[in-house]
Amino acid sequence: MSIKMKFELLPNEIFVECFQYLNAPDIFNSFDRLNYHFHTLIRNSPLHLNFQQFKKSLFNEFCQTILTNPEIKQNIISLQLSNESTCGQIQSFLSLISLNEFIHLRSLSLIDINDENDEQLLSMLSLLSNLDCFSCTCSEYKTLKIISVLTKSKIRMLTVPQFNFNSTSVYKTMSITSLTISNCDLSDLCQLFKYTPMLKYLKCEHFYNSQITDDELNFTNTNIVYLQKLIIDSSSAKFQVLELLLKRISNLKIFSIFAPNVLELIDANRWQHLIESSLPYLHTFNFNFGYYAHHSYNEKLIKFQQFQTDFWHKQHHWYTNYEIEGFTALIYTLPYVWNEYTLTSTMNRYNDSLISYSNEFDNVKNLFLCTKAIKNNSPCFFRNIQSLILIN
Repeated sequence: MSIKMKFELLPNEIFVECFQYLNAPDIFNSFDRLNYHFHTLIRNSPLHLNFQQFKKSLFNEFCQTILTNPEIKQNIISLQLSNESTCGQIQSFLSLISLNEFIHLRSLSLIDINDENDEQLLSMLSLLSNLDCFSCTCSEYKTLKIISVLTKSKIRMLTVPQFNFNSTSVYKTMSITSLTISNCDLSDLCQLFKYTPMLKYLKCEHFYNSQITDDELNFTNTNIVYLQKLIIDSSSAKFQVLELLLKRISNLKIFSIFAPNVLELIDANRWQHLIESSLPYLHTFNFNFGYYAHHSYNEKLIKFQQFQTDFWHKQHHWYTNYEIEGFTALIYTLPYVWNEYTLTSTMNRYNDSLISYSNEFDNVKNLFLCTKAIKNNSPCFFRNIQSLILIN
């Protein structure tokens, strides 16, 4: 006797869990007309609504679905709107539905906010008392205005282009634990840490070098005790600047940095001294350092081999590969954690002999591939590529 399992007989909890990985319009298109059970279930489940890169016709269609089914509003817990490559999507949405109608909204992302409907948007944001996560891209002036009206919310996770620290009263009332900021330098962070004492996670997309001032030297008297994870997507800062910063984050556990052209960062002994003296809890150190210089081939090898001593291998289990191509050289930790990689035919790769990573490039999504580097016995394997660009 065979038993046939019917899809609709699965527990509601399984469907609700699956819905957390799907966009609300896709859920309604797939389940709304199946039967009464699913018709009711999707109207009583938490929903994530992402309109980024949405066709205008589909956007209008689902907005109409919300208007004709007002109960949907109370189930939307995250909302993403974008003016990028759209005809004023944010303004179109707000003209139909007020943000404060989403009474259970926890996460809001507004991409490429323009100057239209300023007051309307700000008045709506001020009523989102349950908001936990907020992200926006807009001008610095507009960012400050938006954050100032969110001080009554319970925001813990914040993503903004940059801060204007001329108005510090904004930050005294916000207990941010996770922050992503597009552009900053050490001076910005010195101010930031004063008003975000509970910060646990910080991501800087562009961290710039700066002249060290008296305020930054006084920063050495500050301890950022809760910060445990620091990610710097791109850095041009000198070692002394990073040293001043890291010495104040003594409880740091995870540190990732990409610095494509700062020669002095390729100094294993200096990093070892900093880690041993100031970062006792650091267990994950991901770095990608590169430089362009007329050093001899052997000089480059000597600098890189300093990262393969017992301190790096036995004490911390941090392993590196390095690559040399003409005057360009780079060294990175394993596995490779960045999502972009360039593979050329003239590159000399040196793999750490103590470890073999079959998944070395599993994080790479965007590959720039020299056509002459295409061969059957390539030691590099990219299994998760989403974008491939061939170069000569």
